Amino acid sequence: MPKLAISGGSKVRTREFFPWPYYDHRDLKFVEELIKSRAWFAGMRGADPGSKTAEFERKFAHYHGAKYSVACANGSVAIEIVLRAAGIGAADEVIVPALTFIATVGAVLAVNAIPILVDAIYDTQCINPEKIEKAITNKTKAIIPVHYGGFVCDMDRIIKIAQKHNLIVIADAAHAHGAIYKDKKLGSICDAATFSFQASKTMTAGEGGIIITDNSELAEKCIQYRSCGRHEGESWYIHYVRPANYRITEFQSAILLAQLERLDEQLKIKNKNARYLAKRFKDINGIGPVPGDGNTDVNGYYLYLLQYNKEKFAGVSRDKFVEALNAEGIPCHIGYPWPLSKNPVFAQVEKGPKGCPFTCPYYGKKISIKDQKFPVTEKICSETVVIPHQVLLSERRDIDDIVTAIVKVKENISELL
Repeated sequence: MPKLAISGGSKVRTREFFPWPYYDHRDLKFVEELIKSRAWFAGMRGADPGSKTAEFERKFAHYHGAKYSVACANGSVAIEIVLRAAGIGAADEVIVPALTFIATVGAVLAVNAIPILVDAIYDTQCINPEKIEKAITNKTKAIIPVHYGGFVCDMDRIIKIAQKHNLIVIADAAHAHGAIYKDKKLGSICDAATFSFQASKTMTAGEGGIIITDNSELAEKCIQYRSCGRHEGESWYIHYVRPANYRITEFQSAILLAQLERLDEQLKIKNKNARYLAKRFKDINGIGPVPGDGNTDVNGYYLYLLQYNKEKFAGVSRDKFVEALNAEGIPCHIGYPWPLSKNPVFAQVEKGPKGCPFTCPYYGKKISIKDQKFPVTEKICSETVVIPHQVLLSERRDIDDIVTAIVKVKENISELL
């Protein structure tokens, strides 16, 4: 008789893990207050005084140790807004990791700049500072480190490189709400950081994004690019920069105020359960958590990342292992299937103006993302098993089921051959 659920056996668990998105009385209270107020519009600049958005911006900035924040439609346009506010555009190069969501590169392309991809560090899955320095040219204007999974990049090294070459650093912190690096939250580390509030994120309103910075001029420019290029106190119909409406809604801001109140508590639970799991995994040869480099004091834990060694599991592929684990009732997936360079969007660049920014006449050289190789990222993408962050909010008996299921799969691995 087969023992694994994928082969027809019984599952380790049938009940759900911690529900996501999560809400409580606070979300309902803030949204009800907003509805009854009839003040559903955040104002012509996107966060006028007295709005829920202005309140959320103030509290989010304070929480992350930043002076200013600018809430916007989503995490993707948050990066684009900062790039525009920093004056980055055609013929400029922006260094990004090969291991990230397409939005990081998409924002660079949206301002007609050229994304320069570099490889990752295996033990953190974050961008490699040595590779950053080697990729810098006289056209480089910015670096976008991505705090992948909730780990924080080696920001000390990245900031030194940026200062040496006069570059702006924009951290993509979509995975790292509340993360702490060497006793510092992300808002005080670099020129700007951006966050996402998309449905899967550790703080969510379904969609939404925010920018934090200590630079008052950069913050003002970001506000203008968020909301039709308007200046404070002037007419709705006077516009100073490229007009666009990237505003967040008051309903999202109301929900995010409640989400922010829970963040510290949830991070403590996640980090505690992650440490517990790390101890349990020491007894299982062939799989364990991504170790990190010891500089992330509080992990944002958007993802709980495991490294899978198929040789210790009788040669069974990572993808088959994930399939078997899902069948046992443990939610998991493979994460990014490949480095960004392998995405179809880069397979064929059109010629002439339609191929911009790669065919931009102001750039002065050719680049082909599809032909680039990133061996560490390739290895990460072939070995990583991803468990969603909300699982770490579950009770201890639920956390134990993760280990029970993995042990069960390994003990009966012959059923997968």
